[in-house]
Amino acid sequence: MSNTSERDITRVRLRFIDLVKSFFIEEPDAEKLSRWRGIFSALSAEQINPLLDGAVLQIMELLDSRSLKDIQDEFYALFSDPFGQDGISLSASFYADGKSHGQTLADFRGFLASAGVQKADSVRDAEDTLPVMIDCLASLIELEKEDEKKAKGLQDVLVSDYLGPLVQRLERALQDNEKAVFYQAFGHFMLGYTELDQALFEAV
Repeated sequence: MSNTSERDITRVRLRFIDLVKSFFIEEPDAEKLSRWRGIFSALSAEQINPLLDGAVLQIMELLDSRSLKDIQDEFYALFSDPFGQDGISLSASFYADGKSHGQTLADFRGFLASAGVQKADSVRDAEDTLPVMIDCLASLIELEKEDEKKAKGLQDVLVSDYLGPLVQRLERALQDNEKAVFYQAFGHFMLGYTELDQALFEAV
């Protein structure tokens, strides 16, 4: 990536963020499944990092072998079923504090306030849930247009202190969940993505 421009890196990061978010914001439909197949087919031609590359191949195999209903049923069991026993939390507080709306949420809200980032009023999920945290990262990437040094410093804190630990814990929860097949592979993908993002800051 040494010959990749800053603008190209920003574009790629925003596309990865959009992809990660698409797995969690709502139950997938046929159009989304087709989009995923196209994206992961393109990613399979690239060499990014070992964890991410392996996850891409694993997800491609699962997209070929599992039906839309299989993936929809898995999504419902993991993220939507209010009465099921196999639900997976997307909250950083749940993993760090043992409960939703814990100290981690308060800390993250303080971080967002200092960064000048606000959650959209239409979003019901707490700030420390994965989809909202991903949205906040996208906002901080856009902030580079105004103050690149400040924006990158804030992104480093978000990824290292909040998003990275959440993804690690979520990935472990998915590995331990018998209902997670497709999303278990995606846990590997998220881990590879956050490692990639952290490496960008370490290289600065």
